[in-house]
Amino acid sequence: MKYNSPRIKVLNKQNILKLIHENHPISRAEISIITDLTPSSVTRLTKELIDDGYIREKGTIGKNSPGRRRMLLDLNKNASVSLVFDLGVNVTTFGLGYFDGKVDLGGSFETPKHPKEFFKKVKEIYSKMQKERKITRISFSIPGMVNMVENRILLAPNLHWQDISINEFLDVDIPILADNEANLSMMAEKYHSKDLKEVKEAVFIVIREGVGTGVLLDGKIYRGPSFTAGEAGHMTVDIRSDKKCHCSNEGCWELVASINWAIKSYQGELQGKNAIEKFSSLKRKKDSRKILEDFAKNIAIGIVNIVNIINPQLIILGGEVQDLGEYFYNSIEEEVKKRALRDATRQLRIRPTIFETVSSNLVGAAVLAIEDIIEKVK
Repeated sequence: MKYNSPRIKVLNKQNILKLIHENHPISRAEISIITDLTPSSVTRLTKELIDDGYIREKGTIGKNSPGRRRMLLDLNKNASVSLVFDLGVNVTTFGLGYFDGKVDLGGSFETPKHPKEFFKKVKEIYSKMQKERKITRISFSIPGMVNMVENRILLAPNLHWQDISINEFLDVDIPILADNEANLSMMAEKYHSKDLKEVKEAVFIVIREGVGTGVLLDGKIYRGPSFTAGEAGHMTVDIRSDKKCHCSNEGCWELVASINWAIKSYQGELQGKNAIEKFSSLKRKKDSRKILEDFAKNIAIGIVNIVNIINPQLIILGGEVQDLGEYFYNSIEEEVKKRALRDATRQLRIRPTIFETVSSNLVGAAVLAIEDIIEKVK
């Protein structure tokens, strides 16, 4: 959309910066065509973005007239550095997120049981990091529901945290951001994955000690009016079950689709001091194939419901199952296609997340910080 009023010049500037984030590197001529802004307006606004340190010129490509080559614009990685945290039920990982969406891992620590102790540890890491780098944001991936307006953790069932005001526990002089881990994973995939460029409906499923889902509808993350959308892990899949979930309901999908189910189902000995380490041990066992195939079918049951309700084009699996073999994903796909509505699976693809070394949630926390920075560009 073209904006002509000087009053909304900032919106044009923000739109150009978003466009560069989505398509970098890109030429000024391409920006002009996509935005319908005049070449002179694009030249003026991109110069301001260069002067502000958000973008930079990077090489040339082709020729748009005899003797001339188009200058490409790219992101300035160090325009902003955010401290990002993937809050896990047992272990928390942290790192530095850059303006190009990349993340450098910084370390990890055992997640304290009480939020006061957790945010005290965060403050210590921030105090140390800011001596080395200029940190502009702190961004959290939370295994639960988050009111993003109030920076409040509404409920993190597996942590037994409820109604936690992040700002009350963490007093820092920079903006604090937080969102659900599955929402952030979906954001990370949307930012970095080529096969999501044209996809409008997709679901990211995080499978760890719990099960979370990030929902992409009409190309946007859907959080719902009270920030509780996407909690598919707590849909009822067994109405006769008397097993109590951490959410206080019974028969939740999470009870049979989290790694805890697979761990409890294995009869042998597993190494590890927490669920993630034990599941890693299980994956290495030669006699675990049958349990993991049954686990895949449990996961598929929930996916069938999601597919029938939302009709996504893409289902992405992350968390502790992303590195399981082809047989695992084949088992899921076979079960889904057997049970789901036929037409709902015509365009459906199911794949693991593209992220391996750095978790999708941590990358998503960096992307969340980038979006906040762009929104505040003047």
